[in-house]
Amino acid sequence: MSRVSDAGGFDGFAGVYAHCPDLFKGFMFRYGLLWSHSRLEPVLKDLVRLKSANINRCRY
Repeated sequence: MSRVSDAGGFDGFAGVYAHCPDLFKGFMFRYGLLWSHSRLEPVLKDLVRLKSANINRCRY
C-alpha cells in the first residue's frame, strides 16, 4: 500500500507528484533534459534505468 495516494489520474511516482503540479512540471523538464541531451548511448541509458529500478525494487 502506498504511503502517499496517487492523484490526477497518474500511476506511480507521477501520481504522487500530481499533488504538486509545479514540482511535477519542473521535475519532468529536468528529467527530459537529462535523458534527451546526454552523451550516453541509448543502450547505456536503458541499462542505467534498469539498474536504478532494480536497486530501488521498482518495476520497469
